[in-house]
Amino acid sequence: MRAILVRHGESEGNKQGIIQGRLESQLTARGLRQSFALAAELADLSVPHIYTSPALRAQGTANVLASELRSQTTVDERLQERDFGPLQGLNVIEAQKTHPELFNTLLSGEPHRVTPEGECLDNVSRRLFSCLNDLNERHRNDTVIIVTHGHALEIVLWQLKGALITDDLRQYGHQNCSYSIVDIEGECISLAKWGIATHLRDIR
Repeated sequence: MRAILVRHGESEGNKQGIIQGRLESQLTARGLRQSFALAAELADLSVPHIYTSPALRAQGTANVLASELRSQTTVDERLQERDFGPLQGLNVIEAQKTHPELFNTLLSGEPHRVTPEGECLDNVSRRLFSCLNDLNERHRNDTVIIVTHGHALEIVLWQLKGALITDDLRQYGHQNCSYSIVDIEGECISLAKWGIATHLRDIR
């Protein structure tokens, strides 16, 4: 199976610099334009199925892709963003000032480090790779699109790049509606390309 891992289009929370996590936020007009640009980028592919996080910003992106690529969509809870606990709803700058230790937890490659009432990196990694492995059982010879979130994608790449405790997860960041490509054969999961965003150059 080939999986195209997509970060959702720009949301209202992204535009405002808000740490969203499990909070809901709709796509902006720019986020919709990004989604259509991504659909045009992938137009030559045969994609029978798109799997998406339940978040509205992810489903909005998936719906554009499904309409343009004539694909079916399924919501999978395992594709949700990391739960950031008390940092959710805060502006990034505000969070850095008022909760510096908690904010640093989000950037850390320490798998069991967690914010209060939040989710550790190891748990996010387990559920995301559980989803990938299950989808491979259903779509061994297919290309599928997976629409998820920025931090979730950072964690997937962190895991595939060696899962170093010393890593700053931001080095694996994705722009809104950029994507990475993962190939899965049996138990082997390999990263083919990552952070592809050339289709977004003219989006304003």
